[in-house]
Formats: sequence, structure tokens, C-alpha cells
Amino acid sequence: MDLVPAGLPVLANLGGVAEAQQWLRELPGLIDEVRAEFDLRLHPPLAGGSCSWVAPAELSDGTAVIVKIGWPHREMLGEPAALRLWGGNGAVRLIADDPRRHALILAPCVPGVELGAAEGTAEQRLRIGCAVLRRLWSAPPGGDFERLADVSAEWADLAAQRMARLHPGYDPALVAEGIALLRELPATATREVVLHGDFNPGNILSAGDSWLAIDPKPMLGDAAYDPLPLLEQTDDPFSYAFPATHLRERLKILAQELSLPAERMVAWSVARLTETALYEANRNAPAAGAQHLAKAHTFATL
Repeated sequence: MDLVPAGLPVLANLGGVAEAQQWLRELPGLIDEVRAEFDLRLHPPLAGGSCSWVAPAELSDGTAVIVKIGWPHREMLGEPAALRLWGGNGAVRLIADDPRRHALILAPCVPGVELGAAEGTAEQRLRIGCAVLRRLWSAPPGGDFERLADVSAEWADLAAQRMARLHPGYDPALVAEGIALLRELPATATREVVLHGDFNPGNILSAGDSWLAIDPKPMLGDAAYDPLPLLEQTDDPFSYAFPATHLRERLKILAQELSLPAERMVAWSVARLTETALYEANRNAPAAGAQHLAKAHTFATL
């Protein structure tokens, strides 16, 4: 069995990342080591992880599991601690982990349909996502996680530097507003939780009669940070003739379901989309960044 086939998405995604080349060379050996350590019977890998190798397997007693071996980078280092904290309540259950090899043994999500592909309306999928967030946020906000305030301050500095250095032609007033929000919002948080950090519909899977989150990038901070990817990707509100109308309606749902002020979620949306716009500009993709900034402008008008 070829456990690292040439078409695996993680190879394409990390193929151009200089810092990941050593890990990619070591990956076949890591797989063998993890297989031996946990006495696994491995199956062909899944075409899922963009920064990790993921495959179904069985333990020696026949228990079905998912094996995930991640490329070690800042955003993923808190994943096992967050999964232990949540204990299967709203997130996939962690069975075991190997911190040296950054390997996780996880309970599988069956049938594993992504929320974005689920039946029903966008509003119904939005409410499902909110129910998962409520479960995640019910955990005590402790643990040794990065603080959102520290991360967003770094993003603000980077965005300001990139705007000054790259001159991408973006609206300077809107960029300034987004940068200011990155600095100011964490200090006025009304509720701090252990954040999922990447709560998009592709990271929410069906599991029996419930739904569970996978692939967290956890931080400790303002709950209003988490909902943007769910709001933006449950379906694309910007594909409609009047996106602001759809955003207002969906923000009402989020505010009701999550007991959060809609205006804070709007502010975090402006902040996050501004950061993403300058990130894209720094990747020599100013047009992609301009699309994110146009979305930020729509949110700012709300």
C-alpha cells in the first residue's frame, strides 16, 4: 500500500513551503513509527488534511480510529490540549497522542458529512454550527493556550507593515479601521472562551445524530472571534445581489443562538478580513486581497 501517494493534498499544499520540506521528507518514516507505537492497521490515507497526513486505521482490538500526523507549526500545537479539554463535547474525541511526532489517534466521525454539504437551508446549517459552538464554549476557559489578544496584536503590526511596504492600492481608511479593531477588540471582550480558531463548515462533521468539530487552532479569547467562517461559508452571502441583507439576517441568527452582540461579530469580521487582505497582498496576490477587503467594506457598512 502506498501510504504517501503523489496526489495527496498535503504534498501539494506544503510542496512550496520551505519550512515544511524536512517534515515531508520524514513523513514516511513518521508513519511507520506511529504505526508501530500504537500497533495500528493502516488504510489508505484520506484526501483531507492540507497540513497533515490523515488515514483511517484499526487498533489491535479492532477499534476503528483516525490517525492524524501534523506538520508542526504554530497554529496546530494546541490541538491535542483543546481536544482533551472538550472531551468529545462538540469536538472529535482524542483517544491518544504522540507529542514528539505530532500524531493524534482520534475517534472517527461517521458518516462524516461536512456541514457545508448537509441538506437544508443555509440558515439551518448556520443553526447547527451555532449548536456546536455552544458546546465547545461550555468548557472552562483555561489551559495553556495562546491568547487571541497577543495574536491579533501581531496581526495588526504585520498588516500595518505590509500596507506601508507593499502599497497594494487598498482603501487606507478601511485598512486603518481594521488594524485598529485588531488592537482594540480583545480588550473589550464580553465573554472569553477557548476558541476553535478555524470554525468553517468543512471543519464540522456529522457523527451519528450529532455534529462535531475537527482541526481546531485554539486560542483563548473573545467568543465573537469564532463565527466569521461559519457566517461566510455556510453558503456564500456575497454571491447574492444584496449581500448586506443576507448578512443582517444571519447575524440576527448568530446573535440569538450564541448570545453575542451582533456588532462585535461585525467588528471582528472587518478586522479579520482586513488582516487576510494584507496577508494575500504579501503573498503577491493583491487581487485576492482586494476581494477580502471588499467584504470587509460590506461588513463595515452594517
